[in-house]
Amino acid sequence: MLVVISLGQESYRYFKVAEEINDLEQNIQNLKQDNEELIGNREYFQSQEFLEDEARKKLNMVKEGETVVMITNIDDIIQDENVNAQKNKTSNFKLWLEYFK
Repeated sequence: MLVVISLGQESYRYFKVAEEINDLEQNIQNLKQDNEELIGNREYFQSQEFLEDEARKKLNMVKEGETVVMITNIDDIIQDENVNAQKNKTSNFKLWLEYFK
């Protein structure tokens, strides 16, 4: 009887150890994936492309030969377009008459 109880306990411990090994192997795989992602990020952050993007975004720099377009106040432009549209309002009937002249 004592042998059966001892065998049961050992089987349970073996099962728990195997389960823990599987969990640790899964953690290793997750860490490897995270490590590969971090290496990729590091390579990108050290690349010339990243430096150029950051210089453009944060320092407002441009490459030689590029042109910069700046819109200072979009509200003024929209308002001017609305005023011009109102000035150019002509009745549809008059437009048709001018078309067929």
